[in-house]
Amino acid sequence: MIEHQKKDISNVKEFWTKNPMTFIKHKGKSVKQIFDENIVDSRQRRWFHAEGKPLYYQFINYPSLAGKKVLEVGYGLGILANELINAGAIYTGIDLSSYHYEFCSELFRDCKSATFLEGNAENLPFDNNCFDFALSHGVMHHSPDTQRCIDETHRVLKDGSTFYCMLYRKSFLRYWYMKVFKFGILRGELFKYKSIHEVVERHTDTHGGSVGAPTSRFYKDKEIRELFKQFSSCKYEILGNYSELAGFPLTRLNVRQILPLRKQHEILRKHGGYFLINAIK
Repeated sequence: MIEHQKKDISNVKEFWTKNPMTFIKHKGKSVKQIFDENIVDSRQRRWFHAEGKPLYYQFINYPSLAGKKVLEVGYGLGILANELINAGAIYTGIDLSSYHYEFCSELFRDCKSATFLEGNAENLPFDNNCFDFALSHGVMHHSPDTQRCIDETHRVLKDGSTFYCMLYRKSFLRYWYMKVFKFGILRGELFKYKSIHEVVERHTDTHGGSVGAPTSRFYKDKEIRELFKQFSSCKYEILGNYSELAGFPLTRLNVRQILPLRKQHEILRKHGGYFLINAIK
């Protein structure tokens, strides 16, 4: 059984409302400007993205979703929502953050095939077996009850439908070296907080300039099967970002400076910090 200390959902909601998924300085910019800058950034940061293709096309069969009912859990700034809407999906998104809700409601206000809701993925406000496809990219590991989020998504999916999900991985580079070793041991935080998990959380998703998100789960390979045990099948790939190599072993002297791209990609496919999961109900 996978066990983590539970935290109040209100703390999670407050954090993601005050620290939205912008990754850029957004003060004074319009919704459209913020979106355009973030979609460029999203494509540039993913080495496995192909020019002219929608994001994560290797894991999401966009052409098959035209006219289908699609649910996204945690839409953020609407980056994947935009890809799905452009593919012709009948889109529904739910997000805990008030900022994300207001942002996407404004950005997609003229889109008739999209519905954006503010709500909790631990209690989805939908009937059983009503969606043809579901996705959640980098969201459910921030919930106080990740398992319940996955089970709720399973409930609202139709039989035979697919759920695409990205979750954080307990990788050597991103988890053990960049967080536990550098912050926990070298900076003494492990001795201060007496908890590996607390040290890791303090340095995960600090893009708002704050201490990290109040809840961040990282999983081992064998735990993925348990999380998705309700599904009839579950497959995943491992990927990572260049940033995981840029700090190893040192920021100023790192393996990105000496290894060819082919070797870097090979390492990130084996030791990267993300699970990209496709589970079929």
